[in-house]
Amino acid sequence: MSSSRNPHAEELAGVLYERFEAFHAHFIAVTARAEGRFLARDWHGHRSDAAERLNLHTDAVLDTVEACRSRLPETGARQTWIDAQRRYVELVTDRGDMELAETFYNSVTRRLFGVVGLDRELEFIWLGPTALPAVDVTGSDYYSARANDSTEGAVAAVLGHSPLGPHFADLDRDARLVAERIDGYLDGVWRDLDAIDVLGAVFYRQKGAYLVGRLRWLNRVSPCILPVVHDDTGVHVDAALLTEPAASRLFSYARSYIHVLSERPAAVVAFLKSMLPVKPVAELYTSLGYSQHGKTNLFRALYRHMEHSNTRFEHSRGAPGTVMAVFALPSFDVVFKVIKDRFPPSKRTTPEDVKRRYRLVFGYDRVGRLVDAQEFENLTFARDRFDDDLVDELQQECSRTVTVTDTEVVLGHVYTERRVYPLDLYLREMAPDRALAAAVDYGNAIKDLAAANIFPGDLFCKNFGVTRLGSVVFYDYDELALLSEVNFRALPAARDDADEMLDQPWFSVGADDVFPEEFSTYLHSPPMVGEVFAEHHPEIATLDFWQSMKQRNRAGDIPDFFPYPASVRLHQDRPAAT
Repeated sequence: MSSSRNPHAEELAGVLYERFEAFHAHFIAVTARAEGRFLARDWHGHRSDAAERLNLHTDAVLDTVEACRSRLPETGARQTWIDAQRRYVELVTDRGDMELAETFYNSVTRRLFGVVGLDRELEFIWLGPTALPAVDVTGSDYYSARANDSTEGAVAAVLGHSPLGPHFADLDRDARLVAERIDGYLDGVWRDLDAIDVLGAVFYRQKGAYLVGRLRWLNRVSPCILPVVHDDTGVHVDAALLTEPAASRLFSYARSYIHVLSERPAAVVAFLKSMLPVKPVAELYTSLGYSQHGKTNLFRALYRHMEHSNTRFEHSRGAPGTVMAVFALPSFDVVFKVIKDRFPPSKRTTPEDVKRRYRLVFGYDRVGRLVDAQEFENLTFARDRFDDDLVDELQQECSRTVTVTDTEVVLGHVYTERRVYPLDLYLREMAPDRALAAAVDYGNAIKDLAAANIFPGDLFCKNFGVTRLGSVVFYDYDELALLSEVNFRALPAARDDADEMLDQPWFSVGADDVFPEEFSTYLHSPPMVGEVFAEHHPEIATLDFWQSMKQRNRAGDIPDFFPYPASVRLHQDRPAAT
């Protein structure tokens, strides 16, 4: 039966389309506030907008499920939905964000029909390659500044053309400083510079704005991202990020989502992919705030990879989890984490507590130190793609979440995270200079998290990892807490020698009590860590440090967390954006 002869299907398609349009209009409206927040230096307002935007998709999907459920006929519901899909395709085909509309439909479908695995009749299923739009710098999405006369002239044109152009305190000076960086970078690499291509929309996150572009000569491209800050002296270009690693950090899976306006998100992703070829499409969509479509692309990439490989899921490298079973395909850079049925007595937490902490991380400012986690339900894989030992663990320890049949493994609830190198292994296996750098950044990560009002709970290096670009990140959230939830205390002095010899504390210890002085005792494995912390991060083992961090957060302080080091700033003498 065609949808034109099925009034229920027509109505359902209309409801789906109207609800998607309403969701996306709300998403765009919240995103559009970013420019005003930046110009007003309203950092708390931007943080509030980010929190509001995160839940829009889920809320819209749940509302749409209820609206559609009440309209589905009691008989023939499945065929009616198939007919509705055909009509929905007609409605969304000409949209510049059609891929987002399809993902919205799939999210509604899976909840409405309780889909387990894939349903090729009900869902939009395409596991083959996906073509991104061609990057057309002559279109309205982009601006191209020719560098015929000088690099400085091209940079000045880019700055002047941007929406922030009228607000620069000293555009000419910024253009000169950026041009000097570009010319210095290209010297000996390219013989010339044809143009600088820049996306028309400004990218915003926390206290930063970013003009996202690329340098172009013949068929070669290189990133050219210009971070912009608004401090006491006005609006300025703060740095020039000209390498793939430097640019990639802006779109890191360990940072919060970006606010950028675009009628064609796929075109933005295509532009970014042209200069960040290693960055997965799923991560690019996610970094722009389209986390649900990022999940769609991750899912497609995973299944496509499995169709063209024969590797099996196996336990991940690193210390085994006591709260989660953690596994991965050796050939795919993602780990899977399933909550276990029971935890050891030492873990004073519950499965619901663990889920709550993962939700906290999803909605929090990850400051480059917390790995983003994607939550999936009802994924199915062939049983023969799992190692026998892993299947045994999933059956014995995760039976509430995982179903194993003769042919399939069904993951009822699972988190995925980008795979990183476990820090404890990294410190033992890497060359001394790289291990030393990671040990230093380990302390930096703890301090950054504290500044962001996060206490990891378990500070052992086995719970941290090292990214492809060498940054240390935290990924074990079962004991994570806000600083405001932790009672940092000084260790009481022993009353006598007998107290010193006791296996248990001679004083009362509350569930939320933490004694920073103890950190210097157990943060020394391998020995390099103790030495590095004593030299570079002694304050971590002091009560004053943690109490001062709590006080700053209580006062509403929002620290600077820019995705580049202070050493690359153009204006070293200027204060941070407060």
